[in-house]
Amino acid sequence: MPTAMVTFNGRITLPTQVRKQLGLKTGDSVDFVEVEKGRFAIVHGSESTLHLDRMTAPEEVSEAVL
Repeated sequence: MPTAMVTFNGRITLPTQVRKQLGLKTGDSVDFVEVEKGRFAIVHGSESTLHLDRMTAPEEVSEAVL
């Protein structure tokens, strides 16, 4: 499972595997969507979060789940 460290000012670097899987390129934005209390999914900022409401299981989000 990919991991990232939080710096003192709250920044993280997304692992290459996660960036590739999400199709992220330099300058893209990401959204953090709460899928259940205390559990968030990272999604490409251009994707609609509406489809996340229809999900039935957290594993359907992506492997980019924190």
